[in-house]
Amino acid sequence: ADVTFGYDPARPVLHDLHLAIPAGSFIGIVGHTGSGKSTLLALLLRFYAPQAGHIDIDGLPLPTIDDEHFRAAVGLVPQEPFLLAASARENIDMGRGLADADIVEAARAARAHDFIVALEAGYATPLGEGGARLSSGQKQLIAVARALAGRPRILFLDEATSRIDSGTEQLVQAALAELHGRTTVIAIAHRLSTIRSADRIVVLNHGRIAEEGTHDSLMAIPDGIYQRLYLLQQIGE
Repeated sequence: ADVTFGYDPARPVLHDLHLAIPAGSFIGIVGHTGSGKSTLLALLLRFYAPQAGHIDIDGLPLPTIDDEHFRAAVGLVPQEPFLLAASARENIDMGRGLADADIVEAARAARAHDFIVALEAGYATPLGEGGARLSSGQKQLIAVARALAGRPRILFLDEATSRIDSGTEQLVQAALAELHGRTTVIAIAHRLSTIRSADRIVVLNHGRIAEEGTHDSLMAIPDGIYQRLYLLQQIGE
């Protein structure tokens, strides 16, 4: 609530941001480069603390939640997934000692199961250095499966679909739709089609909330920021 933050406190990047996110909802965060999207995500992930205002989860101030509980509650799908030179199973498990059934369930939810079982040794197949054997879309689906395997209560996507093909993006959209109502999804989005079905889209501009609403309500704002961003992307494609 009323969050203000600047890497240099004398030059705020975010100004008096007030945002309430209901549990189980799907929220999109959009805006031009430099609008404050990445900075907001950094605060939500506790990399930084706001200079003014506060961030709460379920009524608990973010700094008071211990690290173990926070890591268990939160999943992150980054723009550039990091894959180990290890098996598909190990890349989803990431040393958590998860049961095989949980690994498969997460891979199915992420729409990664079908291409994994098509590999010569299935889940035991080594993926190569940095996932060299996989396409960029397949790497991202592994990253989604990894995040979902922890059964997070809050899932962050950091421009997770900006560099994948439209077919893979549709798979990610289907996975997000299944999570609706069970997991809170907060998607920082460059590709606006990813968050078109969000319950609410928040448009940042110079560190302030300039517009918010559903895709349809934002498209109805004459010469609005979201409308212009969306139409520009449609022309680009």
